[in-house]
Amino acid sequence: MITTLPVGSWSWETMTHRPDDNPVARCVRQTLDSWTVLRSLGLADGDAQADITALGKSEGTTLTALRRVHVSAARIAQGSELAEELQSLEPSQVKAVTIDLTTPGTYLRGGKACHAQKVFALSVDAWAGGAGTVTLETFSDVWLSHDARGHKQTEVQRENAPRLASALAGISRITQSRIVPSDPRTYGVPTVDGFEDFPDDDPDLLDFWYMLEVPRRTRWLLNQLPPGSRHFETCTQSPVTFVEVVAGSRVIGYLWAADNDDAAGYEPRTPAGDIALEAGTAWLTRLSDAKQRGLSPAEALRELSARQGDSQAGTVVAGSLRRAASLEDLQDLSGRE
Repeated sequence: MITTLPVGSWSWETMTHRPDDNPVARCVRQTLDSWTVLRSLGLADGDAQADITALGKSEGTTLTALRRVHVSAARIAQGSELAEELQSLEPSQVKAVTIDLTTPGTYLRGGKACHAQKVFALSVDAWAGGAGTVTLETFSDVWLSHDARGHKQTEVQRENAPRLASALAGISRITQSRIVPSDPRTYGVPTVDGFEDFPDDDPDLLDFWYMLEVPRRTRWLLNQLPPGSRHFETCTQSPVTFVEVVAGSRVIGYLWAADNDDAAGYEPRTPAGDIALEAGTAWLTRLSDAKQRGLSPAEALRELSARQGDSQAGTVVAGSLRRAASLEDLQDLSGRE
């Protein structure tokens, strides 16, 4: 499963004492070097995207604030878009630079490579004076002894956990720093070489996907609606009908409806990355409008399915209407590769 919040994270504090230190170049280099470690182990593949912020030494000054800068994997050795976006900055005027890089990744299930758009995120800070921090976050459960639904996954962990351990060791080498696991999260307990194993308790007690992840992302989506907006019920005990939503050729989510409980909603397909969650704002706004006009959930689903797509929301796939035995089954599908 791929989650919207990190399953766990690790950080390394760095320091350089070079008198000619350039925090801009240092931030770019550490980002690309850490990304290269992930790529060398087959954990990251394809191009990435980055958010970049540079703060000036004058109080309250932001020199650069960019979102979703394309970063080409083919240009790691020759330089990159990261360096180009920051080349106009005068290093002596920079207080701090932060690069948040999100990378697609690959993990294994039964020897088969599976791909998701947001497996890891790297965050690198570089400060004038030589201090810095590298942080690695993972959004996948394949390193854990139990998956996000609380089911033991011995073989999946055996295939993937050693690769994560190698990545952590590799970043420790390039940063020449001690690794610091994050505080224990509900999703897992990070260690210096991965995660602690969960005890073999009742799977329902370890089902953080259904108990935590789904309610959290549902609340986030509903909070994007204007205060006081009418909306369909977000839960149902009945079977649901649903359609696929795509952006390009990638499925990013599912629109669903259940007339029995006056329920309808949008489930983001989290392996598709941030675009999946962000598309939900548009779909819930349209569902809210349908509710306001007195449409039933099924009528709203038919109307929205026939609507022309756009770059923010994506497009409903013609002929994709089908049925799930429960909303929980659909929510389970939404987190899987």
